[in-house]
Parts: sequence; structure tokens; C-alpha cells
Amino acid sequence: MTESRTDSERLDYDLAYRGESELGERVPWDIPGPQPAYVELERTGLIRGTVLDCGCGTGENALFLADKGYTVTGFDLAPTAISRALQKAEQRGLDVPFKVADALDMSGYEDSFDTVIDSGVAHVFTHEELSRYAAALHRVCRTGATVHVLGINEHRAFQSQLAGAVAELGGDAPEPGDRPLPMITAEALHDAFTEGWTVESIVETPMHALLPFTGTPIEVPGLLARFSRQ
Repeated sequence: MTESRTDSERLDYDLAYRGESELGERVPWDIPGPQPAYVELERTGLIRGTVLDCGCGTGENALFLADKGYTVTGFDLAPTAISRALQKAEQRGLDVPFKVADALDMSGYEDSFDTVIDSGVAHVFTHEELSRYAAALHRVCRTGATVHVLGINEHRAFQSQLAGAVAELGGDAPEPGDRPLPMITAEALHDAFTEGWTVESIVETPMHALLPFTGTPIEVPGLLARFSRQ
């Protein structure tokens, strides 16, 4: 597995949500609505019970599920994202507790959730962090709970396309082994979700995003993984 950026190199997500990072005024993953992959999971009955949206951002996935009648909690590390999520919940008349929390810890919520959704969180972690994340999820999930993880699929064809797009915009081409975006592999997910988990499925599926600076909607190749807590 190619390691993702270290803690010291990782994007300051609160700056990003404030429009003060290299990503421009709007972060690429903050799309206007839920991820279609999670809409489909809800439609097919794979969301159940008490739900945690881990890395909820400004809340679109959590609010979609709350509007469907689920009891949902949202966690995110960025206070600005949580503030916007709370504003959306109030505007839409939905009761969703959005909390600032570290996905690698989540203390105080042990044995609380039947379903967890993750849209673009796991793929930012290093190998060691991903194992810590799986352990933290194990603590907050009830026995038999399901965790759904959606992230950008790390494969060579997409990396080549991305490098070409960066070059066309006048940027520096990535060095061999570098990843201009956070990405993840099926192998990395298998390795992390071993102790205390059953791997139910890992499939390729599109992940929706916005092009930096322009806000143009795009699809990127994603992986959608499903794990069951033992």
C-alpha cells in the first residue's frame, strides 16, 4: 500500500471548509446532496438502526438519512463543517446531533451504533492510522453492526488521468509514488478491518465530487466496502 500523507502534511480541514486552503473556496467533496452510493444503500435496506456518519462534513449524507426517519449522529474533525451541518439541520427542521470528534478516537460513544457510513474519511489515513480507525469503529459499534466505507479507488489508470489533468492546468506533475488526491486500495481495507470484523464486500462504484475552483460536478472511481462487526 502507498502511504497517504502524515499528520504534519495532512490538509487542515477547517481551513479548507473556510475556503482558505489550496483547494479554493469550496472543498471538492462537499457536494450539494448525499452521495448516490448511500442513497442506493438506503434504498436497498442496507442502512438500519442507529446511524453514525463518521466524517460527516456539512451533513448532507446524515441529513438525507434523518429525513428518511433514521436516528443519525454526525462526527467531523472540522468545527466549521459541524457549524454548517447544524445550520442545515435547523433550516430543514431535522434533529441531528453533529459533534466535533476525532475519527481515530470517538471516546464516549462505545457500543452506540448499528450502522456507520464513511464518505471520504478512511482514504486519507496511513496504514497505521487505518488500523486505529478500524479499532475505534469497533468500539463505537454494537455487535452485528455494519460499516460502509466509500473512498477514491487507487488505481494506475486514474492516477495517470489525474496527472495529465494537473499538467494541463499548469501544475507540477506528481513524482512517481505520489498521490495528488487521497486514495485507498481494497488490500489496505482488508488489512485494516481484520481483527473483530468480517469483510462482506468491496466493490467499485463512482464517487461524486466537485472540481476545485470551478465547482463542476465530476465522478471519480471509488471503492465501496462493507464490514460487519463481530
